Amino acid sequence: MINKSESGFSRYIDLDGMNPVLLGTICGIYPFLFYVSNNFFASNSLEHWGFFTLVFIGLPILLFTLLGFIISRFSRLQAYKKHLLFVSIIIITGFFLSYASSLLIKKKILLVVLIVSILLSIKLNDRYKKLLVLIVILSVLPFLKTSYKLYEHLSHKEWLEQPDDIESVQFTKTPNVYMIQPDGYVGRSMMEGPLYNYKSDLYEYLEDEGFKVYDEFRSNYPASLNSNSSLFAMRQHQFGSSLMPDFEMPYAREVISGNNPVHSIFKKNNYKTFFVAEDEYFQQNKCDQLYDYFNIDIDDVAYFSKGESVTRKVLPDVKEAFEHRTEKPSFFFIEKCLPHHVHFYAEGDRVAKERIEYLEKIEEVNIWLKETIDFITSQDPDGIIIVLADHGGWVGMNNYKEMFSTKSPEHINSIYSNLAAIKWNGYNEEEYDEKLTTNVNMFRVLFAALSENKSYLNFMEDNSSYNLHLEKSFFNGVSKVMDDSGEVIYEKQ
Repeated sequence: MINKSESGFSRYIDLDGMNPVLLGTICGIYPFLFYVSNNFFASNSLEHWGFFTLVFIGLPILLFTLLGFIISRFSRLQAYKKHLLFVSIIIITGFFLSYASSLLIKKKILLVVLIVSILLSIKLNDRYKKLLVLIVILSVLPFLKTSYKLYEHLSHKEWLEQPDDIESVQFTKTPNVYMIQPDGYVGRSMMEGPLYNYKSDLYEYLEDEGFKVYDEFRSNYPASLNSNSSLFAMRQHQFGSSLMPDFEMPYAREVISGNNPVHSIFKKNNYKTFFVAEDEYFQQNKCDQLYDYFNIDIDDVAYFSKGESVTRKVLPDVKEAFEHRTEKPSFFFIEKCLPHHVHFYAEGDRVAKERIEYLEKIEEVNIWLKETIDFITSQDPDGIIIVLADHGGWVGMNNYKEMFSTKSPEHINSIYSNLAAIKWNGYNEEEYDEKLTTNVNMFRVLFAALSENKSYLNFMEDNSSYNLHLEKSFFNGVSKVMDDSGEVIYEKQ
C-alpha cells in the first residue's frame, strides 16, 4: 500500500527521483539558520521558530512540489528537468537567503543570480545534487552558532542572583514610582562641555520642579539592552558573561520585560506595574511579559521585526495607562527613543553633522519630558519620579570600531555620561543616595530608602563601566573603561 501511494505521488511530482520535502528542507535550512543565528536574542521564542519554519522551509517545499507538478504536466519540460532543478535550487535558496540577510527582496541581485544560474545550468545541470551537499555544508556554521546561542540563553544566569536578601525587602513607604527613560541623554557637564557644546534648559527645569539632578552620573554599559538589563538586575553582568559578547546579549529582553529582581520586589510589595515604550524593541522576541500592563500588545509585534515595526505615541499611552491604575501603588517604566545616539550614517564631516542631529533631537525630547513630568505631577504630586537615561549620546565617534577601541576620556564619557535626576518628594531624608553614581545601583538605593534600611547599601555593585572591544575581525571581548571612582582606564577582562 505504501509503495503504491509513493508511486502515485511520484507520477504527479516528478523531480528526477528527488523528494520535494527533502529539496525544500535543504534549500530552506541555510536561510533559516542564517536568520536565527544572526537574530537569535530578538527571535528566540518557539512561536518565532514555528513561523520561520513555515516561511523558510514550508514555502520551499511548496515551491518544489509545484515545480514537480508542472514538469509532470508538460512533457516538453522533461528534457530540461535537471536544468530546472539546478536553477530552482539556486534561486530558491538565494531568494530566502536574501530576505534573511536584509528583510528585503533584492530584485536586481536576484535577477543576476537567475541569469547566472541559467547559464551555469547549461553545462552543470547534472550536478544539482552537489549544490544540495554544498548548502548542507554551508549550514554547519550557522547551526553551530545557533546551538551556542541557545546554550547561552538556557544556561544559569549567576549575574541575576543578589548578594543579600534584598529580594525580600519590605517597604515602609509605598509611593507611586515613575521611571522615565529618554534614550541616550547625556549629563549636564558633558552636554555643556567642548564635545557637545550645548546648553539645554532641561536641567534647570528639573531643579525648579524639585528634582535632585546628579551630575557626573554615568551608565555601566553603552547601549540599551545591556544597560537596562544591568539596571533591572541591580548587578553587573559584563554583557551577560558571554563567551562571544555583543550588544544583543543573552536574556536581556527577558530581564527588561519583567523577569528581574526589581519587578518582583515591586510585586511583593503589592505594586501594580506598568510598561510603556515607544516601540517593541524590548519585547521583540515575544518573551513572557510580566508587567501587569503593556501599552504594546505582544500579538502586534511582527515576527520579522527590526524593533520598530510598532511605534506608539508615548505620552498619550501614559495617560491611557493612568486609567488602569487601582488602589494599589504603581510602578511605571516609561521609555522614549530620543534623543538616542549617533548612528554613523552622515556623509562628509560625520562627527559635526551627527552632533547637530543629536542636539535637534534634544530639543524635541525636552518638550516631551516636560509635558510627561507635568502630567504625572498634576495627577500624582507625591510620587517619586526618576528621569534616567540608559547611556550617553556617542557624539564624537566616527564609527563602531572607534567606539569600541577609543581610550580618549572625552569620548568614553560621551558614551557613558547620562542624565539622572530624581524627585524624591521627601522619601530620601536620610541621604541614602550619597554614593549613587551609576545606573546599576539606582534601584538598590531606591529600595533602601523605601524600606528605611541602609544595610542594603552595604552590597552596592561596583560602579565600573564596560565596553566591547574587537579582539579579531569576528570576535568581541569586554573591557573595563571606567573604574569604580569614574577614572577612565582600559583593562581587558
